[in-house]
Amino acid sequence: MEEFITNERIANSIMQNKSFKGYYLIVEGPKDSKLYGKFFNSDKVSIKEAFGNQRVQDIFKILTERGFDKKLGIIDSDFRKITGNEVDIDGIFMTDDHDIEVMIMKTKALDDVVRVFCSQSRVQAFEKEKGISIKNKIFDLGKEIGYLKLANKTFDLGLVFKPKNPEGNHLKYKNFICDKTLDFLGTDKMITTTNNYSVNKSSKIESIQVISERLTETKETEYILEQLVNGHDLSQILYILMKKVLKSRNRMLQDHNSIEDSLTLAYDLNDFKETYLYEDIQNWSEQREIEILLT
Repeated sequence: MEEFITNERIANSIMQNKSFKGYYLIVEGPKDSKLYGKFFNSDKVSIKEAFGNQRVQDIFKILTERGFDKKLGIIDSDFRKITGNEVDIDGIFMTDDHDIEVMIMKTKALDDVVRVFCSQSRVQAFEKEKGISIKNKIFDLGKEIGYLKLANKTFDLGLVFKPKNPEGNHLKYKNFICDKTLDFLGTDKMITTTNNYSVNKSSKIESIQVISERLTETKETEYILEQLVNGHDLSQILYILMKKVLKSRNRMLQDHNSIEDSLTLAYDLNDFKETYLYEDIQNWSEQREIEILLT
């Protein structure tokens, strides 16, 4: 359905709505809309989903060319702050970290969600056994596949990490992260799993040997962890932890999507106010003498 909604159609819907006199916030998708909708004044800001990072920028450009200036956009940083390819467009803002899920999981929201879904005694036993907090453990595991994704982007390895459509089959994280102990099973299994998943989804995939060499080369450089890890990976890892390792029986814990929804609910305005993203939008709105953020 989303692929049939063109950038022009979204831009047209914005410009043709004469009943709304406020600003339009253009975001990547439904999850962004749910999160940011909590922090903007709904009387003054209407949120439009663009269905993609690049599409936010493309719709923004169309509106600019048509002389429509009552707009702003928010996109995930992805690897841009690592590669130095940051978006420099007035009115488009990037997340502090790789994406909104990483931004959320840095905060107490992660602890709140784990507390709701899991027995505290099991959480404490796990952290004592591993000698590390749950937050640090999932970020450490996310770093492994984060490096692989960065290598894939840098060297065009042809790997695919997610289905084309949300309802498609997902990468099997349990093939390289043990669903009994949450231990990393090694880069070889991670590469093999990702390579097998990419078959018939990519036009050209490099050999296992080349992928391994490029990954080793990429890992020679240390990056800011929050820029390297991907929130989707973290939520998948967190699901394995809570469902399989900590054996949560909470019926609301269905998959990684239920975790991301719960994190969105747990993340509040005070958390958002601590971000550079909030500060940048606030400064931008003050320059235009408008009040679009909740305070």
